[in-house]
Amino acid sequence: MKVNLYYAPFPSQIFQGEGEPINTERPLNPKSALTTIAAGLRAYAPHFGYSCDIEIIDLQLGGQRVKYKSLPYGPRIMDCYRYGTPFEEADEKIRSAEVHGITCNFTNSAHIVSDLAQHIKRVNPKAVVVVGGVDCTARPQYYLSRGADVVVRGEGELTFARIIDALNRKQDLGTVPNISLQGRLIPTKVDTGETIPMDSIEPMALDLIPDLAVYTDTAEGPPPEGVQGSFICWETSRGCAWRCSFCTAPSRGGYRYMSLPTMEKHLKTFQEYGIKTIVWQEDNPLSRIQQNGTGRYLYDSGREDVLAMFHMFRDYGFAWEFANGIEFGKFMQNGRFDHELADALLGSKMVDGQWVGCYRVQIPLDNMNVKKRRFPKLLGFDEQVDVLATMLTDHGVGHQTYDLFIGYPEHDREGIDMFTDYCLRLKEELTAVGQGKYKPYFNVFNLSLLPGARDWTTLHSLLQFDIDENPEVIGIFLSAINTDHFTYWDIYQKRLEMTTMLNDREMHRLYDGIYAG
Repeated sequence: MKVNLYYAPFPSQIFQGEGEPINTERPLNPKSALTTIAAGLRAYAPHFGYSCDIEIIDLQLGGQRVKYKSLPYGPRIMDCYRYGTPFEEADEKIRSAEVHGITCNFTNSAHIVSDLAQHIKRVNPKAVVVVGGVDCTARPQYYLSRGADVVVRGEGELTFARIIDALNRKQDLGTVPNISLQGRLIPTKVDTGETIPMDSIEPMALDLIPDLAVYTDTAEGPPPEGVQGSFICWETSRGCAWRCSFCTAPSRGGYRYMSLPTMEKHLKTFQEYGIKTIVWQEDNPLSRIQQNGTGRYLYDSGREDVLAMFHMFRDYGFAWEFANGIEFGKFMQNGRFDHELADALLGSKMVDGQWVGCYRVQIPLDNMNVKKRRFPKLLGFDEQVDVLATMLTDHGVGHQTYDLFIGYPEHDREGIDMFTDYCLRLKEELTAVGQGKYKPYFNVFNLSLLPGARDWTTLHSLLQFDIDENPEVIGIFLSAINTDHFTYWDIYQKRLEMTTMLNDREMHRLYDGIYAG
């Protein structure tokens, strides 16, 4: 059986009359979803008794823009494009396969993914189209009514293998758990008891990527000098100890992580394929050292495991960045800064001109708890300055990217001005202690109501758009809700204002080249 796995073209939105996209375009960011799914198909094949020929088709490559719609956004018109390779250029590959899998984690890609699903069905009417990912899990009916035959809900490694097995045996797909089918009742919840142990995840099927060197970007733009490719996105854990309202991680099951021997097996595979730099994509690696209300660690060996894993990564000679953020408050233990822990995660050195260890870290400021304590994992301002200053002076992490969200219902103009002042103070104090080595960037994002997150459940009545008709507006670069204090257009404009104010020399316009010279 031939199975094609697709990355649909990247979503690109541009206001009419403008040349620059509204959202950041990162088609060259290294990807792991489909190589992990392919590894799962191979791993379960002997157990189920099927065989399949797998091909990964990355339609985000190619650099072409194909306009597919326009929509009014505030007083302007926003043109929406598919950025990458036109669908038609894959027609020969589409005709060659019986099963076609498409991944979609982000709602603003939904229209493009559904268009691809329908295109596949037109070119190959007998094809079985399977879609999966975070947005598909939360909104299966959207995809089932727009070209998909099957929606995988939750994790895909085992579920997709079961789908292939059922198709191979010509069995009813209704026997496969955690999927949705056309004309069948859709369960409201995913059976998280079906989540797979991290130690059962095989190393990615990197042999299916024609040229890993193509993926030259990382999550935050080009890295500093000395950081070498090839790059890989990787996760050693899934889930998170916290349940932040904006995040979809809780919908994917409980927190679990790999053992050291399993990690080492993955590292050896990376070395075999010339990987030198890891872009961490997991939700929260430091959940391993989460404490309960009495101060007891949830995992008895969690801290020791964290120390051992990062020492091992360093011994293997890898560089890394924390692209999905790191809970830096975990460095404070019992009122003291845990230097040993920080050095394991953040320490670095140059070896023969190559960076080994951490070169960049993303810091979640979220909304700094202005006016409402939404995120208990966050420290107060003075505590944040102390921890971040220590990271700079004692551990040398000068490349820090800060993520912050505006547009919550409680955010009025006074609160956002306070938030901006906090960020400017943070930048000023850390620039002073960094002695010119500090290179901050502030990612100012609008609150995005991601289906599957708690904010979607509690705040979706504030939406000013039909998510099925215009899923493109559900993203961190745009706002889609009106509150008592701002319209969606006003808070979008406020994001642009803050981005310019917080980043020197309009750094937001140079973001992709911030470390280039």
